Amino acid sequence: MGQPGLFDLAWPRYLPDLALPPYRHLPGQTPHPHTHPLGHRFALPGADLPLTPENWPTHRAYLGGVDLYNRAFWWEAHEAWEGPWRVSAPGCRCHLQGLVQLAAALIKWRQGKQRGMDKLARSSRALLEAVATEHPHHLGLDLPDLLERADAFFAAPPEPEKTDPVPVLPIRLEFGS
Repeated sequence: MGQPGLFDLAWPRYLPDLALPPYRHLPGQTPHPHTHPLGHRFALPGADLPLTPENWPTHRAYLGGVDLYNRAFWWEAHEAWEGPWRVSAPGCRCHLQGLVQLAAALIKWRQGKQRGMDKLARSSRALLEAVATEHPHHLGLDLPDLLERADAFFAAPPEPEKTDPVPVLPIRLEFGS
């Protein structure tokens, strides 16, 4: 299975200076980015900086993770968000964990692993829904909209081979909200 296509090249970048990795890691199909000698070793600065409702508009790991996710670098986005997830307060941790699980569900979708995709999609939904209950627009993200689009996608996911470029669940951040 080849590399997934990009979303929409016209989709906004939140860190336009971020150089994207040379390939999208698909577990079991490409060299592991950190442990394989041919891995791309992509890492984002700011992984040890907590994500907060105040700093999200300038948080490089958060914004970079969104850019990676929107370009179908789902494993790399997951890695970008994991660092801040470890050090953030509970509300932001839940938000990040929901996005990590969403990215992981898309990896499983791309690999054709229905059971893993379903489990991760449910987990992502539960986490993001918990945040949306108190904060529908959290860290620049319209969570009810994302949940609605994710529900529709995972209810009848298309075949990955017939979905290039991949118009799947892009994340649009709203600054000033």
